[in-house]
Amino acid sequence: MSALVTPLLTVDAIGVRVGGTMLLRNISFALRSGRILALLGANGAGKSTLVATLAGELPLTGGCIELHGRPLTAWSAAELAGRRALNASEPAVPFALSVADYVALGQPFDAPDAEAVAAALAECHAAEWRGRDYATLSLGEQMRVQLARSLYQLGRPLSSTEPQSPCLWLLDEPCAHLDMAQRHFVLTLIARIAREREWAVVFSTHDPMEAQLIADHALLLRKGEVLAFAEANEALTEANLSACYGRSVALRPAFVAV
Repeated sequence: MSALVTPLLTVDAIGVRVGGTMLLRNISFALRSGRILALLGANGAGKSTLVATLAGELPLTGGCIELHGRPLTAWSAAELAGRRALNASEPAVPFALSVADYVALGQPFDAPDAEAVAAALAECHAAEWRGRDYATLSLGEQMRVQLARSLYQLGRPLSSTEPQSPCLWLLDEPCAHLDMAQRHFVLTLIARIAREREWAVVFSTHDPMEAQLIADHALLLRKGEVLAFAEANEALTEANLSACYGRSVALRPAFVAV
């Protein structure tokens, strides 16, 4: 079976407990290469917990997560670093670090590839900040640099002629702190990377409109459990969203960047 048919990511009945609290219960889904999954839910529903679990930051109390048909536990850290990237809320950098050096941290054990760093920054419309101190950027600008770091992390050297295996890109609220124009740019970038590089993408959001714009599938969480998982146009209904957020939700026209 080809990589385009076999799921790149398989999540089978996983649970996560932190302290004495179950944060995720019986979560299951599969995602193929080149497809985008949006995670939606109210505050505390488990979106960030699920992203962190897929990134290997939280242990499972049950179930299994597979990447390319292999359990995550069967991959070495070095192997996963070349096939999975995470963009999430990050603490402030407490020392001076140029934007280019920050992006180069995507491959911390290799000598920086200046050309590849520049290419990743250019793809995220952040090349003009290459020499800036990362800490002086706005939160929205920092997010675009973080996206560039992931592209650099999972990218092949520009001189390489070897085909790249599809990767998994995890993003926790990638459009937080972004204005309308930059949100449109970032969503378009994510969709293009998924399509062109055949990466599987999982991103969390509070805005169903973002899911409607780029997601192939949507998973709605409520109190750590799956409320709905289906193709985006089937999952994102007024009834499902009302149950998801605990209040009446109606579809209305809205201003969007085009």
